[in-house]
Order: sequence, then structure tokens, then C-alpha cells
Amino acid sequence: MSVPFLPAAPPVGAESGSLLQLIDGLDLILPCYNPPGDWVNDLVRHYQEVLHILPYITLQLIIVNDGSIRNFGVEHIRQLKVAIPGVIIVSYPVNKGKGHAVREGIKRASNNHQICTDLDFPFGTIVIREAYEQLLNGADIVVGERGNAYLELLPANRRVLTRIGRTINRVVLKLPVYDAQAGLKGFNITGRFVLENTSVDGFLYDSEFIYKASRTFHLRIKPIIISCRPGIRFSSFRIKLLIKELRNFLKILKNEYKK
Repeated sequence: MSVPFLPAAPPVGAESGSLLQLIDGLDLILPCYNPPGDWVNDLVRHYQEVLHILPYITLQLIIVNDGSIRNFGVEHIRQLKVAIPGVIIVSYPVNKGKGHAVREGIKRASNNHQICTDLDFPFGTIVIREAYEQLLNGADIVVGERGNAYLELLPANRRVLTRIGRTINRVVLKLPVYDAQAGLKGFNITGRFVLENTSVDGFLYDSEFIYKASRTFHLRIKPIIISCRPGIRFSSFRIKLLIKELRNFLKILKNEYKK
């Protein structure tokens, strides 16, 4: 299979994400869909924890509402803007998928580094600092890796999908990080450029991202070990979604093998 290298970085001065306009700080991008319970107060608490452990950097919070049909309304937005001045909220009416949401969040990013995680911070907040430090130390992309203990926390159908995903990542896509779907990614301008050029909208955008990144010349990918914080719960996947994600795997293979 022949895969052309992506350029190491976008040209300086190219549109709103250019090097000329970036600030030496961190964008924290949180995609969400139908957030549960008292999520605003939980999010504010986690955000304050991040501010506490990263007190000397410019931190921009970007929340992407991926077409939620419940529990993300005008009052939630008002509460967020009061509690977190300057928060950027991206919202659109139709659910597009996590990959699409992350890319929409990146469009609003203005700092040198970005970290994406889930709205409920399932891996805690200390990992945000760990990922950011790896980026400062020269990593282009930081990828969270969950151990096998994580599988025992999942509903049965999601556990099966995760095992299948890891196997395909290892055997078929030959990724340097088998657990590509862990909900924590960090990147600098070079890694961001790769992610912006992905096309999968669903959960498997991660696999496409790491696949492209691993075949980009001299890109430095750094895995970090992450674990779930106590009390975290995971939802089940519908069969329809499982089939859609399998198609996304095939899409990744088709797009790369035809080159």
C-alpha cells in the first residue's frame, strides 16, 4: 500500500488557524451530546480543577453541542456563561458525530495546543496537565491509552466493539496506539492539521486521525496511560451505531488503499 505523506504543517498565514494568529496557550475542546444530569455544575468544578493545576497558561474552554435534543438549552448556556466567562459554545441542531464535533471545536481554537476530552472528564483532570506537558516536551500528538481494566467497566456491546476496534487497529491499520478510541487527544499545530483533514464523523475519527498521523513524516505520537475516575458510567451503543462505525472502518481502509 502506498500512502503519500501529509505536509508537516500548514503554510504560515493560511486562514484563521495560522501560526501567525495562534497564542501560546491551550484550547480545551469538549464535544457533547445529550449531557446527563447536573452536568453544568460538574463541568464548572472540573474546569476550575484544570485552572488550578495549570494556573499560568491561557486556557480557552470550547464546548461543542453536537445536536443535543435534551438537557442542553438556553438556561444551561446562561449558567455556563456566568460561571465561565469567555467560554465558547458551538451548537448546531442535528447530531453529526464526535469526529464532526471535534473538528467544529478546532475551528474556534486560537492557541498553540489543543486537548480534547469528554464533557464529564472520565479520566479526571490531572491527565490534562500530563498531556499538555508532553506537548510542551515536543510531542505533536498525545493519545490516551486505557488498560484492560477499562473493558470491565463497559456495557457488554460496547466492550465487544472496543475489543474489535483494538484488534483492527493493531492487525489491519497497524496503528502505533491500539487503543485509538480513548477519549483523550492532545495536539500541536502539526497534529491539528492532520486532524482537520480527517473525514470520519463518528467515534472512529480517532482511528483515522492516528492512521494518518502515523504515516506522516517525522510526526511524534506520544501515548500516556489513563484510567477512569471512580464512579464513571458508560452508556451502551445501539446496534445501528455499531454498524455505522464498522462502515467507518471500511471507509478508512478504502480511502487509504486506493491511493
